[in-house]
Amino acid sequence: MRRFLIAVVVAALAVPAFAIENQNLTIFLDTDGDTSTEPVNEVCPPTNGTFDVFVCFGQFGDGGGMLGAAFGFERTFTGYKLTQTNLLGGLDFGDVEVDGWAITAGANCQYPDATGILVAAQVSYLYLGVPGSISVVPHPIDLNSAADCLNELDFWCVPSVNSHGLSGNFGVCTVAPDGNCEPTVPTEDRSWGSIKALYH
Repeated sequence: MRRFLIAVVVAALAVPAFAIENQNLTIFLDTDGDTSTEPVNEVCPPTNGTFDVFVCFGQFGDGGGMLGAAFGFERTFTGYKLTQTNLLGGLDFGDVEVDGWAITAGANCQYPDATGILVAAQVSYLYLGVPGSISVVPHPIDLNSAADCLNELDFWCVPSVNSHGLSGNFGVCTVAPDGNCEPTVPTEDRSWGSIKALYH
């Protein structure tokens, strides 16, 4: 039943799903959620210490903001996930580490702040002393999708050191793993009808 709800919520947000406005939406992890400072994606808490990871989005397209998104975490450090909180203000489904997390903004679209960043979620951890990392991975059902404020489907990627100067993943007492984003390439907006017309 829960899997069905995730699919229904994300599908509802993504209509019309064929009009992709932004294929360069970025998702990255930050330790403080303060958009006025450079993102910090490495932390070294004491053993048995707690810390927070904030899920942030940037590089919004024509839709300008977010109605919802889906993603997951792959964790290698020893510890426990304590809580996960959707900061968009709507519903959320799933466990970010187990079966992926789909979050929604509810009736009101959420927009980035003046820095161009939207802090969408918070996950709290307990660290047990063995270093490792957190990597953002596609949701098992909804992949790397997000619905923008025009109700169109966007796809996120994780910033890489080479293309963005920072890794979008997270290191715990170690260096954060590199991301997978390619450098941003300008694209021309197309509707599904114009794409179909190319093949007639």
